[in-house]
Amino acid sequence: MESEKWLQELFNKLRERLGEEYQVTKVDKPALNSVGKVQIGIVKNGERTGILLNLEPGKVQRLKTGIGLKEEVGFLVERYLEKRSVLRKELLAGEWFERMKERIVYALERMEGNEEALKHIPWEPYLDMAIVFYLVETPGGETNYRVISNRDLEVWKVSKEELLQIARENTPRLGIPLLLTPEDAVGENKEGEEESLKDMEGYLLKHTDKGVSAFVLTSQYGFYGASVILYDGLLERISWVWRDDVLVIPSSINEVMIVPACGSTKTIQQWREIVKEMNQEEPQKEMALSDSVYFYDHKEGKLCVATDDYKMIFD
Repeated sequence: MESEKWLQELFNKLRERLGEEYQVTKVDKPALNSVGKVQIGIVKNGERTGILLNLEPGKVQRLKTGIGLKEEVGFLVERYLEKRSVLRKELLAGEWFERMKERIVYALERMEGNEEALKHIPWEPYLDMAIVFYLVETPGGETNYRVISNRDLEVWKVSKEELLQIARENTPRLGIPLLLTPEDAVGENKEGEEESLKDMEGYLLKHTDKGVSAFVLTSQYGFYGASVILYDGLLERISWVWRDDVLVIPSSINEVMIVPACGSTKTIQQWREIVKEMNQEEPQKEMALSDSVYFYDHKEGKLCVATDDYKMIFD
């Protein structure tokens, strides 16, 4: 089906601004967490990797009524050039895997609602979530992520299993785990962050002894910080400090909340209702990771989906 008239007009204006060597199209395959948005792909001739830009629902409605076209074209061109400027030449060309592989990381994404997007990218199921893969760039201190596609694996001649192994080595190095009290997390307490990064177990024990019963677990840079629950030995370390199993409450793709299982004053069903209610709120809905609640079973040494009758005894 042909693009709507307003969208075609937007594309024509973007091409006029950027030049004939640029291709502007509507993205047919959805990106992760893109519900309700119109997505535009811009790629320069000769470059395999393009830039994805989002039109939020409010802007779509304005453009459909003929309002704000000139301003939106200027904004999109500015965003495109800004994003493109921070990507290295080898990323745009999609080549030189050996130079890029040290920047490959994994991230946890919501599986429900992303089924179509997952058809076009390498991913691995993890409980009721999906492990996906990104290239991470931090030029000038600004972190940028590009999702790795099935086409990337074809060009690089790399299997999904090899990609997962590389990401397992890189992600803990590039995304150092960070545990904070809710107060330190909300207040962006730099001293608390430094203390936790230096001695996570000591920080956890100190604040647990002070009566803190819930903690935020993320990565040092926050983005896709919920993925730290995949790090080897991390939940085990927390479990031994508490002498307890660990409840994991998925706040978003960027962080989880952890609670000592025996110290929880809420049932699993109550936690599920809290998570589901939180995931329906805007803008949290787009960042939702899962509607489930999880617990780390110290005996099995693994994370599981929590059921109403799980055991909460540490032997």
